[in-house]
Formats: sequence, C-alpha cells, structure tokens
Amino acid sequence: MLGPNVLSPEELSLLGATYDLVVDSLPSRMRTPRNRRQVALNLLYLTRRGERDPLELELGAAAGLTC
Repeated sequence: MLGPNVLSPEELSLLGATYDLVVDSLPSRMRTPRNRRQVALNLLYLTRRGERDPLELELGAAAGLTC
C-alpha cells in the first residue's frame, strides 16, 4: 500500500483480477448486485488489513455470499 487509503497499480490489478475470478466462478443465480458488492467490499477489507496472497484474497472475497 502506498498509504492508508491508496493502492498501488499492482494492488489494483490484483484486486481486479481476483474480483473477476470470484464473480465468474459463482453460479449465475449468485451473480447478483448484492453479491458483487459484497465481493468488492470483502476484497477492500482484506487489502486494508494487509492481505496480498491471491488464494487468501479469493477465499475471503467469497465469504458471506447469499443465494
């Protein structure tokens, strides 16, 4: 992280790729606006906590999704 609220281009790229991977892996009925938002919020939360491991980000991003 460049600062408390600033992400580097590499971090943004990692978040974007992880977001796409998680959303694309969901069954179509779960690709709701609510779940897409939750994936994004989860990724931002994990990143602010310092997580950078792609697998941990992927697993954490999918937490709390509903059908």
